[in-house]
Amino acid sequence: MLLPLWEGFDEAYHYGYVQFVSTHARFPVMGEAKLSREIWHAFELAPVSHYLQPFTKAPTSFDQYFKLPRVEREARRARLDSLPASEKFEPQQDKGNYEVNQSPLSYLWMAAWDRVLASQPIIVRVLWLRLLCSIPAIALLAHATLLLARQHALSDAVANFVLFCVFSSQMLYGTICHVCNDWLAVPLFAYFIWAAIRAWERMTPRAWAVFGLMLAAALLAKAYFLVLPAFAAMVVAYACWRQRVNVVGIAWFLAPVVIFAGPWYIRNLILYGSFSAKAESAGMGAKQLLDAAIAVPWAQSIAYMAHSSLWTGNNSFTTFSSTTLNLMLTLLAVCIAANFARKRFGAAASLTAASILFFCAALAYVTVAFYAASNGDVWAAVPWYMPVLLVPVMLLAFRGATMAGRAGSWLTGALVMAWGYLLAATYLLKLLPMYAGFEQPRVKIGALWSWYVHGGAQRRDILDTLCLANPTMMMLSIADVVLLDVALAICVLRQPGTASL
Repeated sequence: MLLPLWEGFDEAYHYGYVQFVSTHARFPVMGEAKLSREIWHAFELAPVSHYLQPFTKAPTSFDQYFKLPRVEREARRARLDSLPASEKFEPQQDKGNYEVNQSPLSYLWMAAWDRVLASQPIIVRVLWLRLLCSIPAIALLAHATLLLARQHALSDAVANFVLFCVFSSQMLYGTICHVCNDWLAVPLFAYFIWAAIRAWERMTPRAWAVFGLMLAAALLAKAYFLVLPAFAAMVVAYACWRQRVNVVGIAWFLAPVVIFAGPWYIRNLILYGSFSAKAESAGMGAKQLLDAAIAVPWAQSIAYMAHSSLWTGNNSFTTFSSTTLNLMLTLLAVCIAANFARKRFGAAASLTAASILFFCAALAYVTVAFYAASNGDVWAAVPWYMPVLLVPVMLLAFRGATMAGRAGSWLTGALVMAWGYLLAATYLLKLLPMYAGFEQPRVKIGALWSWYVHGGAQRRDILDTLCLANPTMMMLSIADVVLLDVALAICVLRQPGTASL
């Protein structure tokens, strides 16, 4: 509700994909599909971040929008709410959509709802699609996390620690709470790991079929999961070597991949000449990629990806305290390292760690491809790719903490407090002020406190025309989130796993 229109990562272009499917009842083709006039007119009426403005040629940044008189902002909002319905069917000829090569599964869900909501203004449609994607994503992610926690033999208390930290991540919400396909990709990766562990442990045709089904779903959710067939092949090959699977099990595993994911990737080969259909890697030879891999400033790239995996201010790309982020990364690193203290890596931990390494390899490849395609201007994978790793990394971190004795209790408490602080600060110190007209980019507590105390009228005035929901409802929701954050942190810290604190 707080996120302004198109402030989610590439949201206008993802919504353009959804709108094309809902209005044309077919999949778009990259190079041919355009954004609709409705979406482009919305760009002209709604403010965008200073980062996005040069790419979209939108006339108004947030800073400029905040300086407009209320009557002008109200007029723009009224025009936004009354864009002609016919414009969704009319292409903006000079504005191609670079997201239409994305895998289709999440867009089919969104397109069905977009068709149901066709009579509503674009603001209403976008808000409903956000809710209809992010809420199921949270439910799916919770379910998958608890399944994985059980496979790792973690107690209910430790599973609660994991859930609390996962759901205190700003980048999780920044990734799944706008119109996009990441809302499905993030929980599917957790389900994929669960299915791999389950297939290895049960060795039944049904378990292998579920593993294949999760792989097919992942491939139909996001093209960056093309690394997962290599991981799955490794699991199947090792299972064959250990005589844990036979020809029947392999057939059950392959069937859903071939039947469900196969047609889409054959389409990509026919239309684009590659499985991924990614423009940034098209036509690149091995030498070009190798030269780029050598030239990438890896230390800077890895540091950026690590920090941005914890916090990025949506499409405005604002900063957070590097001291806080470094502390959180240090805590995670220490907890994960504790897994090696007793050298007890069973199947669940081994497969979870391997899946993380495979996806990190995919991030490295994406970084190299971006670097080569941009002639060195882009030297890191985009931040919204990283939340896929949130659940498996957090599981290994808390698994390690359970092996660290009394120190593990302190580490657990520190993780919970750090992530709880991150969520509260995200709303109270960063996002709400940023979208409600607070002028200072770096927070000074005295000035921010004065703004909260004396700036109520201005805050409501701006949010009323900028954001997608009623400001009162939004403020109450933020208050609920922060209060629940504090209450749940206290409850988690009082559980048996942190009793020594």
